[in-house]
Amino acid sequence: MGKLFDELKRRNVIRVAIAYAVAAWLLLQVADLVLDNISAPSWVMQAFMLAMALGFPLVLLFSWAFELTPDGLKLEKNVDREQSVVHYTARRLDRMTIGLLVLVLLVVGAERMFPKTAPAPVEATVPEVADRSIAVLAFDDLSPQGDQEYFAEGISEELLNVLAQIPGLKVAGRTSSFAFKAQNKDLREIGEILEVAHILEGSVRKSGDNIRVTAQLVKVEDGFHLFSRNYDRKLDDIFKVQDEIAHEISVALRSTILGNDSIEPAQPAVAEAYDNYLRARQWIHTRDKSLMEQAAEVLDKAIAIDPDYAPAYAQKALVLLLLSDAPGTYGDIPEAEAKAASRPLIDKALALDPDLPEAHATLGLWYSQSDSTLDEATAVLRRALELNPSQADAGNWLSSLLAGSDLHTESVSLLEAVVERDPLYKPAFNNLIFGYMSTRELDKASTLVSRVERITGNSPNVRLARGSIALMEGRLATAIEELGYAYEFNPSSSVTSSLYGYALLFAGDYDGAAEVAYVSEKLVALELADRHEEAASIYQSLQERELDVVDLRAIGDWLLLQQRAADFLQLVESSAKEHEDWITAQILEQQLYGAPHFTNLAFALRQVDRNAEADRFLSRAAEALAEQERYGADNFFYWINVSEYAALIGDADRVIASLQKAVASGYVAVPGFYTAPLDAYRGDPRFIELENAVMRTAEEERRKLGMLAATAETAVTDER
Repeated sequence: MGKLFDELKRRNVIRVAIAYAVAAWLLLQVADLVLDNISAPSWVMQAFMLAMALGFPLVLLFSWAFELTPDGLKLEKNVDREQSVVHYTARRLDRMTIGLLVLVLLVVGAERMFPKTAPAPVEATVPEVADRSIAVLAFDDLSPQGDQEYFAEGISEELLNVLAQIPGLKVAGRTSSFAFKAQNKDLREIGEILEVAHILEGSVRKSGDNIRVTAQLVKVEDGFHLFSRNYDRKLDDIFKVQDEIAHEISVALRSTILGNDSIEPAQPAVAEAYDNYLRARQWIHTRDKSLMEQAAEVLDKAIAIDPDYAPAYAQKALVLLLLSDAPGTYGDIPEAEAKAASRPLIDKALALDPDLPEAHATLGLWYSQSDSTLDEATAVLRRALELNPSQADAGNWLSSLLAGSDLHTESVSLLEAVVERDPLYKPAFNNLIFGYMSTRELDKASTLVSRVERITGNSPNVRLARGSIALMEGRLATAIEELGYAYEFNPSSSVTSSLYGYALLFAGDYDGAAEVAYVSEKLVALELADRHEEAASIYQSLQERELDVVDLRAIGDWLLLQQRAADFLQLVESSAKEHEDWITAQILEQQLYGAPHFTNLAFALRQVDRNAEADRFLSRAAEALAEQERYGADNFFYWINVSEYAALIGDADRVIASLQKAVASGYVAVPGFYTAPLDAYRGDPRFIELENAVMRTAEEERRKLGMLAATAETAVTDER
């Protein structure tokens, strides 16, 4: 070993090791300073350190095997010991090491004299949890037969509704808090996901006419039980049990966070009627067509048992409206029939209980689906929220009415408030995703999807949201995969079918789009698929029902593609036949995004030389576009609307600029820019170049799908 050490010294391996270590330390200090100032990611510094560490043994091997001679670098074994100059190299290495050590001392001294300013602490990204907040989890059914799940959930839901009446108390929404049922998640994790400080959990055990309710109030931060209590009662005392549980919770919360707030007792009803009402409301929450149909049946039973129970009437009216074939709903009852049947039920509910929040909310939905003024619908929905600020349906529907107006910011805020309390409430969640997409805030949309996915996993609604975002980004292959899954899960959702139909249409699968798209949106797909007779048959059936603006835009696209402007105008006039002046028909004034409807009408009027009327609609289109611009609209639907308006006023440069922005925003479609108002610019070389680029990108998406060819455009309807 002594000889080995002597040889290492002779070959300067030890000197090289010392010099390398000092140089490496100095280089890392300089790198740290530079990388810190340019805000380089931490992995860059880690890479430098790894490179220095890996270089150390290589340098030692090199210094052992080679010697630097006056004739250049040679293998040590080929150098005559008598002619070796290692002693000169040793002196140079000593001087180099001394110089490096001086630099090290200077760096260390500078750090002592001018210490680094500590960086400002990074704000935590974890949302702040309000102390005045609670989630009511779905109570477990511990009955021997396991057949009281709806009853157990009903108990917890009523408690949730009672707690929601306390001013200043944030109560997590029913859909989200109930989603953790049977997941066996730690209560602290649930509290963190739902952003609440307290959790109420419990169970119900029913045997014959006897019932035992167990309730536990837990502080999320430390898992401490603020109280735990059992209640044994006869079934006909259920409302008394609810009141006692609510009172106990109030006492427990009052000592910690609520001050002197109190809780009103639950509304009494005949137990069997209430039982049916709870079962129905649970099914309505799902927005599943078959379950809502069953809900309608059990609500009829509840009304028959207790004709004076107002909530049953309100929910029966709601389920009829949700099962209609109106845009954004989930069934196939003719819209006019559903509205006619639901209004007497709403009036009955309000006659029995003028301050029933769910009755006011349902009336607001009825107004929004009728030829009522915007003011009527918004006033009723605002009243519902005054009565119960946690009324999720009212918040969602009011947001939909405000979405295309100067109150767009309030619209988004309403949805954000609903989703904050109840991220799994699908209508508000989906509408908020659409709201973010309208202003191209796709990062917010993706963050919201990730939050919901953490609760539900890769659920159909998560995939619907992902597919919607992918569609707006021009990722048609991903959009079709995700939206197709959501459609297979719930083909009765008009929103899902509309979005999935668009994705297939843009990808050139016209037959597929004609199969799944919302009924009036099938027409363009059938036209492009050369299935003209089927399109004509659908057109005939549509004329036999009450049409809304979504229908009129889709039908207009189809008729104008065939140069049938007169037929389109006749259809619009007949749809507004109750009004003396069809141009001011409310059906055209209440739509959420006016520009695409107004430009279609203006284009049609120009075709039949009704230019003065066309100019009036163009003026409305300009107002609608300016409104959208004020709230930051930025998606390809919007920019194509702008290009259509620019085409009709003869502004060629604005047409091209708007189409460029549409492409930059993610517009990808096999048929290119297919709408009739753009026809006058199809010979413009700039137009041709843009359209070819759009179609080439679409073909790339088709290849990902294994497809081989091309189309329509309508505003996506809000979910109810």
